[in-house]
Amino acid sequence: MKIVIATTLVFGLFLSNLFSQVSTSQKESFQSAKPFVFSINEDKVYADEFKRQFLKNINPKEDPISQADISNYLDLYIKFKLKVKDSKDAGLDTATAYVQELQMYRDQLARNYLYDRAVTETLIKEAYDRMKFEFRVSHILVLLAPDAPESDQKKALEKIEAIQRMLAKQPSAENFGEIARTESEDVGTKNNGGDLGYLTALQVVYEFENQAYKTPVGEFSEVFKTDFGYHILFVTDKRLNRGDIKVNHILIRVMNKDENTDSEAKKKIDEIAASISSGKETFDNMARTNSEDYNSRYNGGQMDYMNVTQFVGDLDRQYWISQAFGLKKDGEITEPFRTNYGWHLLQRVAVKPIGSFEDNELKALLKTEVQKNQRSQISIDSLVVKIKKQNKFILNPTTIDIVLSYLDSNFMKGKFDETRMPEIHTLAIGSGKKATKTQFNLRKMEVFNLGGEEFSVADLFIQLSYNTKPITGSKKEGLSKIVDAWINQSCVEYQNLHLEEKSLEFKDIYQEYKEGILMFNRMQELVWDRANTDSVGLEKYFVEHQSAYVWGNRFDVEVYFCNDAKMMKSVAKGVKKGLSADSLRRQYTKKNILDFSSRMGKYEISDTFLFAPSKVLNILFEDASSPNSKYKKPGIYSMGQVADDFVVLKVKRFSAPSPKLLDETRGPLASKYQEQLEKEWIESLKNRYTIYIDKSVLQSLQDELVNTK
Repeated sequence: MKIVIATTLVFGLFLSNLFSQVSTSQKESFQSAKPFVFSINEDKVYADEFKRQFLKNINPKEDPISQADISNYLDLYIKFKLKVKDSKDAGLDTATAYVQELQMYRDQLARNYLYDRAVTETLIKEAYDRMKFEFRVSHILVLLAPDAPESDQKKALEKIEAIQRMLAKQPSAENFGEIARTESEDVGTKNNGGDLGYLTALQVVYEFENQAYKTPVGEFSEVFKTDFGYHILFVTDKRLNRGDIKVNHILIRVMNKDENTDSEAKKKIDEIAASISSGKETFDNMARTNSEDYNSRYNGGQMDYMNVTQFVGDLDRQYWISQAFGLKKDGEITEPFRTNYGWHLLQRVAVKPIGSFEDNELKALLKTEVQKNQRSQISIDSLVVKIKKQNKFILNPTTIDIVLSYLDSNFMKGKFDETRMPEIHTLAIGSGKKATKTQFNLRKMEVFNLGGEEFSVADLFIQLSYNTKPITGSKKEGLSKIVDAWINQSCVEYQNLHLEEKSLEFKDIYQEYKEGILMFNRMQELVWDRANTDSVGLEKYFVEHQSAYVWGNRFDVEVYFCNDAKMMKSVAKGVKKGLSADSLRRQYTKKNILDFSSRMGKYEISDTFLFAPSKVLNILFEDASSPNSKYKKPGIYSMGQVADDFVVLKVKRFSAPSPKLLDETRGPLASKYQEQLEKEWIESLKNRYTIYIDKSVLQSLQDELVNTK
């Protein structure tokens, strides 16, 4: 075994101070002097990595760290790294399936690091604080597509501004409703005077939510724009969020406006309500037999938790759930009430408040919602600003102006044609007679630089070719939007490519997965699959260790568990007559399925867990150890009451201790064989590779960590 243990002196503070004063090449040389705990050939495991991994697997607050803990973990970590090293040397890290799986995992993991965490936390808290309230809001909408031509934008803006002036002349809720009915282009709400009902955070687009939360009750908002068009909203009410409510529901439908049909439905719901309130019937039974809400009928009318704001824009349903929130206690039932769906009865089951901000489940839900709506762009924009600052972003507006000068009408139509762009751009330097002309390869001109990486006009042309929609606004505005989006995308991609350098947390998690999958694949190949397919090796291992695989005393029995002594006598007679267990079960479980049960098979003393009353087998094996054993002899025995049952025992055969056959122990044997294969593999790796342990670094870690609390 090639293991070297060395003692070195590490001048940590000295190196740290010196390191900050030297050149890049010198820093690289000092990197090799970074303290490492051990190495396997040229691969080093540095002290900081070892410490992080060790502390992930132990909780010093519960158990103080000992030197033995560190030594044991060192042994395990060396074995782990040996397996990883062997996996790489075997080429498993270049296998197509592995590379693809790793890329999928990295893409998924990286999403959690490609936003500004501090900003996202602020947005999550903002969403939670807003969720504490519900706002009733009406709005007027003038539709406008995001990519509408400039002429349509102008018309829409003129219309919403005219509406704003109309509202200013008579600023009242009534006037807002009237104008919404005549002018709003939201067909879903205009007939209701624009009334959306109650809403809370994360239920409408972010721009709309912002206006709803900052506009005082009883006032209009300013004109604002979303992807749907231009809006003005009016806040009718603000109240505390009442949380979620669970109810049982009975519905008697009214399919049309016929008064006779409505009267019959009202009469039926009144009769149901009277039966429940008098105690003659339960809500559950009435729902199962009468309700015409077929989604809940067969569950006794029970519905999932819901809240008012999940029905934004549906005033009928908001009214329906407001009736539920009018109930003061669990079990209370509403009076019959009418909606467009018919007549209803609701019974309150439970109310669940929105919960604390410290609730991890709620916080995770808020984070998911924040990251998938418009708020996420705020966090990404903040990250982009940081990326630019950290990586010396340089923009060359002159180059953009040059490209702009060559763009023609095809660009405005969303049909950019690179072949119409010149190869050479001529730039005049100076003026008058002293002016000189310099020629540049247009496609090689730099648009921007990020982290020392040049992004050229050729790259910009690719971005322009991706745009197939007509440009709205001026040519300059259109180009600016495309360039800005490209820069933002490039910044995020740059951050993604350098995540291992930027985030130690990401690097650790990714490395763990990368090495873990490698090791798993190699273990699968050399240990697990081999143990399952190497029949010769398994049989050889069995022969060498056969003394460890021996049956103890065994009983081949049928055991019948009866409800009382009378049944026990009757069952014993049936067993003597040769009745099967199935026949006995059918006979004795007619009244109650729990009155009778049976078990049969070959059992050792270690099999007592198979019996609910394990005392049965305890009695058998205690008896077997007696020289005057009663149950070793085949026969049928009434054992009397054992625990909670009356037991009939049929002993078919007693077997004394004997060697097991390979097929009788294949599962446990294969597991032990895997352990041996793994042990042999580790020993071969220790002989193949040189393992170098730095004793002084290890001692420093022990001094730091032992007895840490």
